[in-house]
Amino acid sequence: MNICKRAMLLALTGGILMTTGCAGSDSSSQTPQSSAADTTTTTTTAATTTTTTTTTTTAFTFTEPELKEPSEYGKVIALTFDDGPNTSTTNAVLDVLEKYDARASFFLIGNNITEDCHEVMKRTVSMGCEINSHSLTHSYMNTMKPDEIVAEMDATAKLIEDVIGVGPKFFRPPYIAVNYTMWDNIDIPFISGYGCNDWDPKVTTEQRVETVLSQAKDGAIILLHDAQGNYQTVEALEQIIPELQAQGYELVTLTELFHAKGVTPKAVEETYTDYMIYSYAEQTSTWG
Repeated sequence: MNICKRAMLLALTGGILMTTGCAGSDSSSQTPQSSAADTTTTTTTAATTTTTTTTTTTAFTFTEPELKEPSEYGKVIALTFDDGPNTSTTNAVLDVLEKYDARASFFLIGNNITEDCHEVMKRTVSMGCEINSHSLTHSYMNTMKPDEIVAEMDATAKLIEDVIGVGPKFFRPPYIAVNYTMWDNIDIPFISGYGCNDWDPKVTTEQRVETVLSQAKDGAIILLHDAQGNYQTVEALEQIIPELQAQGYELVTLTELFHAKGVTPKAVEETYTDYMIYSYAEQTSTWG
């Protein structure tokens, strides 16, 4: 760890660590659409005709993707996306991933998980991608009390599990703003990543491509956004993914990334100096 960073970390006992992260949540309103299937039964007697409609919801069964042996992986990179889900940009990102047979991890804002996004979430995991937590409200959690932090995490985990059958394995703090209270009350690993400020519409598609490719390395975590309307990132992916694959990278989920590198990511440690927020799999210092 850089000496200056270590000094800052040790000095802030109970203090706040913050770097610039992703933009705010998608607050646009969407009209829920039922995914239920309706069946109609008609019973006819001599005097009357009675019609009964029964609504049944299609069951979804999550299947954990099979992992290869670590030695079977070559160079790996994890593309990650914040601020979904939605039925527009998230689906467009999934289209590009599917086109190039790539996998990724999505960090969802709980308040964005509306009924009309359920099929998008199911599609995500059916493609072998991964769904994780980006908090319930996308607020500065480093200003919250312990019970507020736990409530944010528990509510988001339940919303995710109710749709796909499993809860999140990883957590990305909103704005990458963290403090010791968060580490003490969140029991899954914290993820940061190498970003390109793609939440900012002033950052062009080409700038996004150039920044991501310049940060590519074996085991890296790339931080991107699938917020509604962020189509410049979708366009950038059409260049980023095939170029990374041409360079020999396999695009994997975070679970695969750590597995491929033989790393068990840390969630909770006994001393503050050992708390981790990962930007690459084999990271050994707090900020990477």
